[in-house]
Amino acid sequence: MRRLVAIPLLILAVTFQAEAVKIIDNGLAPPEIVHTPVSTKPRCKVFAPPLDLIFILDSSGSLRDKFQDEIDIIRRILKHVTIGTSATRVMLIQFSGTQHLEFNFEKFTDREELLAALDVLRHVSGITRIGGAFEFALQQLKSPGSGLRDGSVPKIVYLLSDGRTHDYPKDWQMSDVLRREIPNIDIWAYGTGDYVAMAALANYTQSEQKIVTNQNLQKLEPQFEKYHGTEICEQQPTCVKGSDKPLDLALVVDASESLDHLFSDQKKFLVERVLGNINIHPEAVRVALITYSGQAFVHFKFNSFLYGNNTSVQGFVKNIRSIKGTTATNVALMDAFDLLTSKDPSTGVREGVPKMALVLTDGHSHKSPKAISEKMRAAGIIMIAVSVTPRPLVDEAELRLIAGDDKRAFTPPNLHDFESEFMKYVGFGCDGIELPPDAKPQVRGATDVKCTEHSMSIVVRTQRALQGVMYAHMYHDEPECMIRKTDNSREIQMTFMEGKCGLVKTPTADGHGYHFNITVILQFHPLIITRADQGLDMSCFVPSAVPRQELDRAVFKNAADTQCVYRLHRYSPGQCVALDAKVGETLYHRWECDSPPEYNYLVHDCFVESEKHNQQILDSNGCEVDQHFLETPNYSRFKDYPEDSYVFQEMSVFKFPGDGDLLFHCKISLCNMNDPNAPCNQSIPPKCPKKVPVLPVRQKRSTSSEQWMSAEWRSKQIRKRQIELKNRSRRQIVETKPGYYMTLQVETRTLNVLLSESIRPRDSVKYCDIS
Repeated sequence: MRRLVAIPLLILAVTFQAEAVKIIDNGLAPPEIVHTPVSTKPRCKVFAPPLDLIFILDSSGSLRDKFQDEIDIIRRILKHVTIGTSATRVMLIQFSGTQHLEFNFEKFTDREELLAALDVLRHVSGITRIGGAFEFALQQLKSPGSGLRDGSVPKIVYLLSDGRTHDYPKDWQMSDVLRREIPNIDIWAYGTGDYVAMAALANYTQSEQKIVTNQNLQKLEPQFEKYHGTEICEQQPTCVKGSDKPLDLALVVDASESLDHLFSDQKKFLVERVLGNINIHPEAVRVALITYSGQAFVHFKFNSFLYGNNTSVQGFVKNIRSIKGTTATNVALMDAFDLLTSKDPSTGVREGVPKMALVLTDGHSHKSPKAISEKMRAAGIIMIAVSVTPRPLVDEAELRLIAGDDKRAFTPPNLHDFESEFMKYVGFGCDGIELPPDAKPQVRGATDVKCTEHSMSIVVRTQRALQGVMYAHMYHDEPECMIRKTDNSREIQMTFMEGKCGLVKTPTADGHGYHFNITVILQFHPLIITRADQGLDMSCFVPSAVPRQELDRAVFKNAADTQCVYRLHRYSPGQCVALDAKVGETLYHRWECDSPPEYNYLVHDCFVESEKHNQQILDSNGCEVDQHFLETPNYSRFKDYPEDSYVFQEMSVFKFPGDGDLLFHCKISLCNMNDPNAPCNQSIPPKCPKKVPVLPVRQKRSTSSEQWMSAEWRSKQIRKRQIELKNRSRRQIVETKPGYYMTLQVETRTLNVLLSESIRPRDSVKYCDIS
């Protein structure tokens, strides 16, 4: 297709609003939330003959291994014809024993949107009924809302199948009916696979000249040459970050002793100004991470399943620590070079995709990195060197030596120019466009978030239509906090009001505005929670003058409104939440509260329940009862990572004989660590004596004297919880532990414990969830 560039027709003005959307990783692939960057397609005038093109895609079980071949054929056709409201418009039907309309002619009028829709198609499986597919296509074409144009516009039904059907002779009968009842229509075909029933396909098309197979694929595009038109487009009006531009990016981070005091600043730069400007995705930016001092450590490569999106990589980077020792930048760059030039597919590096090494260091390498830097640049690797270390402590000459160009070497005096250079390789339309200092172009992702002083409005786009429910987390039973969808739209809109649905409004410490936050759940089944469900943690900022009296109440209000969660995680305390596990597998307990920074908390009085048993695992002081169940929790993050603190502990999964499910519950008590009169500040973390491992006597649930387990107590709690559901707070506040500010009761989701891994399918994804 010929594309001409014209003078810009319009200069677009864009306004910005601080917002953030975090997809809560449920550990399952693929996520249902679409990552779509800002639409950067310029306005175009289209000149091409009109065509209504109907793809009928065979998704039966016999073609499971050939499904992607069919998608590739559709992709080639869409890239060749000219897509537009006055040119080629597209409908797609997927079928096996049943049929499904993926989209009609009205849904997409843009090539990029059509190609994105292909990315999320999933194989259906089942028997093959081509006659049923033709009959369904006829019904859809006759439907008033299909978007089919009148008889003057040519129509092509393009069947992708091997021609082997279970509903003969309905197949050729319905192909004839289709021709009779829809004017100006023709049938073409792609013969899928190596064993094509050519006679059957020829019956549909009435000519073998209209059939393409793997033996004559070179004829595919020429068939559609008539519909290969011209687009005259304006120039790109802006530079957009987070696009789908592909890049293999190696992050090389100096963790040596000379940077120990600035390591947190270095991580902040990496998270906010590098990772915050890219779209980490298998089809966009793939990331590998290397840290080093005297030697280098490759934390993950480009193909990492666990670190394949922005949220997971940012979370990992926040938790890396300085290694100390000497500085060996040359060694780390050698590892980066090996990764970026590897031919081993297991590394995840891609052929034909630009390569970049972004080095964060203060220089001062024990051995000069000159030779390896020159070797990398000679191999076509883009080198960028960054330091957050001020003069005179930074070795600026070494940074320029690594980058090979002053424009790609950044120290504090010119760090404001970093985005202007970096965006050329990860943004869209950024080459030759001057960005202002510290530029932060707007990104339109899977969601749009807008806030006023009293509300938050969201728009969520999904890969497939949401035939289910979207609701505020923990408020699924309140009509004003949920929306039920039954249509085929992939876009959902909702507004949450202040004081309702768990929408949190927090004034900033400086009094310049409010932060809003809410967690929204997308439930893709109308009745039950499934593995496909997703959670979105949404936030935004609204500038506004905060009254002084409200600022004075903020600390007290935040402490009183503290909420805590208790979860079991797989892989690490920061990874997905486990719903099942096998005996002996490692899981991580994680207790977390959104308390003010001066408040720490003690985890105590923990029990594990099964159908027949109830066993205490942490005592009233927060100490382990028996290490076979759970060791005393780890409180180190209160000191090491106060901005992202939680309590955690590793556990080897166990089960009680005859029981399959486990439920853990604990009490959490808050303590003001800045209050010298509070006795609790000497009890966090707990000071636990070493115990000789013993096996406590298991307690039968029916005879437990614990109030938590009594039927009367449970009945009271249920009534109390029903009352609380109608109130603003949904926390389980219990009697406060003496000497503490407040005590809450928390429990995990039920954990299904498997006695053997063989219960799971081989190579299956382990079940995780959103909360």
